[in-house]
Parts: sequence; C-alpha cells; structure tokens
Amino acid sequence: MAKHLGNRRQPRLGAGPTGRRAWYAAAGFAVVSTVTVVAIAQGMASGDTAHTVGAGADPGSAGQPVANHTSSDSATRGPGDPASASPGSTAGRRVDVSRQADRPRVSTHGDSSFRVRPGTRLSLTRTAALARKVADNSPAHASFTIAQSNVLGSQHTTSKGGYGPGPARAALTSSLLTARGVDVGGMQEVQTNQLAVFRTHMPSYSFWPGTSLGNNGVRLQIYWRTSQFTMEKSGSITYTFASQRIPLPYVLLRDDATGAEFWMITTHNSAGGMQGQRDAATTAEIGLINQLRATGVPVIIVGDMNEHTEFFCRVAAGTGMVAANGGNGVGGCHLPPPPLRVDWIMGGGEGAGSVSFSGYRQDAAGLHRASDHYYLYSEVTTTSRWFAPSTAP
Repeated sequence: MAKHLGNRRQPRLGAGPTGRRAWYAAAGFAVVSTVTVVAIAQGMASGDTAHTVGAGADPGSAGQPVANHTSSDSATRGPGDPASASPGSTAGRRVDVSRQADRPRVSTHGDSSFRVRPGTRLSLTRTAALARKVADNSPAHASFTIAQSNVLGSQHTTSKGGYGPGPARAALTSSLLTARGVDVGGMQEVQTNQLAVFRTHMPSYSFWPGTSLGNNGVRLQIYWRTSQFTMEKSGSITYTFASQRIPLPYVLLRDDATGAEFWMITTHNSAGGMQGQRDAATTAEIGLINQLRATGVPVIIVGDMNEHTEFFCRVAAGTGMVAANGGNGVGGCHLPPPPLRVDWIMGGGEGAGSVSFSGYRQDAAGLHRASDHYYLYSEVTTTSRWFAPSTAP
C-alpha cells in the first residue's frame, strides 16, 4: 500500500480549481506589465512627436490627440542619436519651436506685432572703416599762389620821387595782385590810408593785423582769400626796425577745403647801414620760425629783408627752410640762381609738415609806378596732418 501510494502521480499545477486561478493571475500580471510598458513607450514617443507638429498646424487643434502625428526623422534616428537617450535624460529633447505657432502674432488690440524685426546694420564695412582711418591719418595738402609785396609807403612819395600818392599806388597794387590770382601774401610799408584802399579794392581778402596792433603794427600786413582760408590763430613778437620797436605779425591759416594748415609770417628788416639791427632781426625771425615749426605745422615767411644773401644763408642753415627761387642750407649755403633780390619767400616744415614751391616769378609790372620793388609770386603746396597740434607759442 505504501509502495503504491509512493508511486501515485502528483496532481498537475492548475489541474484543479486552485491551479487554474494561479495560472490566470500570472497571465494577467504579464499582460498588465506588457501594456504598461507599451503605454509608457507610447507616451514618451507622443511627447516627442507632439513637439514636431509643423508651424502651420491649426492652433485650434491643440486639444486633439497627437498620436496620428509622426516625426519625419524619428524613423532614421540611430542608437547614438541624442534623441534616443534614456527616458530620464534631457539631452535628446528638441527645442520646442513649433509652439510659436500657437502664440498670437498680433496683440489683443490688433494694432502691433510682438515679433522683433531686424533693422539696418549701422556698423561700417571693413573697407569703409579702413578708408576712413587712412583719410583721417593721411597728410592734408593746400596749394595756392603766394606773393611778397613792398608797397612803398605813402610817406616815401609825398611831393618827391616822381611816384603818385600812396592811396593811388595802393589801388594799382590791388589790381596787380588780384590779376595774378594771389591767394595769400605779405606786405610791408603799408600806411593807414593805403590799408583802407586795399580793403576796398580787395573785398575778397581778409587782412591781419589791420589796425589791431596800433599804428606801428599797420606797416606789416598779411592777407588771404577769405573763401579759401580761415585764420585759426594770430600773434606777434616785438623786434627792432629802423631804430623802432615794432610788432612782427604771424597767423595760422587753414585751407577750408582740405584742412591743411600753415603758419604765415611777414617781416621787414632795417635798411642802409643798420647791419646790427638786421642781424638782430634775423635772429628773432629764426627763433620765431623754429618755435612755429615745432608745432608740426609748416611755416612760410615773406618780406623785404634788405639783404641779397646773408638773410637767406642764415635762415636756410638755422631752420632748414628753402626759398621759392631755389637754394638750400644743407652742408653750407647754396644760393638760388640769380638775379637775387632783397625780397624773399621761404618755407619749410618739421616731421610730416613740408613746403614746396614752383613757378617762381619776379614781376616788374608795378615797378616805378606802384612801388620801387619787384613783386614776387610763386605757386606753393603745403603738407600737414589733420591731427597736427595747432598751439601758438
């Protein structure tokens, strides 16, 4: 009996009512687990594809299921694609740009847009910026005609010498200067009654110092074409002429068209046997020239120096200036070609500043009629920089 019982078959699992219930429970658990996993996966996929709805989607369909919308690139993502990262990672999530379609383009008032519209770029191109920098730092040039004129003062021809009255000769000089197209110049021996005539017959020019430096200051005048130049600074030093202490004027002129600047000086040194006074005057003039050149702006000096050679040699050696009719002081005094007059036009610069002359002329048109001196003319080009300091000494 025991043997028989030992060989009796054991009942199969689920063969009875209790086994079947256990099997059903296990199968149900497997189905629920599978559905749950599938649901989670579909939820994640729908979260990604919902964000890929085109910008043209109807904003009113936002509440509709998005299971029917699929991402155009979801099928092509590989395992290494950031979008295939684990559910807990944010590395694969795409920027939600489609929701801009759900935002209103027009405000609730219907009169303005919320979108920022790009405007015109105000920055210079590289080419334009470079061109501007080159222009700002490049030398500026001024080209003009310059003249030197001893006009023979009225006091020298009162009832003597065979010359006409001073005002009449001043009118003739005015005609000669304007006919020659002079733009800038210096005069000596000017008297008050002659200055009035110059101003009347040369209305296109400005004069300095005029009468601002007193009666002794009238005799030396600088003039320039008002439409072309502007006087930026003016000044004077005192020196001895014909045993009198008089002012020696200078101005800083700017070419309005180019911005080029240059200093202009006019002077008259003592005549006759007053060699000591001429030497002292030349020393003062060299000091003034070098003081003005130190500003970096070129300097021009004109005048009746009452010397054919010594003034030129001293100034050329002491300042580096050249004369409008040639010559220089490099390695000694090299005089210009003859004929040499006692009137001079000289110029020079420092560093970037320079002066060059051409077309020098000694004009005898007014000789023995308007004056006892030749009138000197020359074309001149000055070079200076925009940023050159313009500080008067």
